[in-house]
Amino acid sequence: MLSPLVVFSQCSGWGGYVENGNEIDCSDGNGCCQVEGACNAPCSNYDFDFSDTEGCDLSCTPIDSGVLFLLIGGGFFGAFMLNRRKELELIAEEVKS
Repeated sequence: MLSPLVVFSQCSGWGGYVENGNEIDCSDGNGCCQVEGACNAPCSNYDFDFSDTEGCDLSCTPIDSGVLFLLIGGGFFGAFMLNRRKELELIAEEVKS
């Protein structure tokens, strides 16, 4: 009977973030997640589960355009290198024949 009350008392932020009890409220003057778009941003807390990212669950934040450029550029470069290797192998086979 009490379990629904516990669930409703927890903050459910964007992306399904739910407090698990080890958070610190920001209103106490403690550190807080300040990242725009973080999953726990509407909860106004510091979550020790995400201490590497200053208490923020960053799985909801958008990908930075520079990171996206590196990912796409790396994919194209990898595809180019694989294609080049295939061409060199075909040339080597022709020389052997």
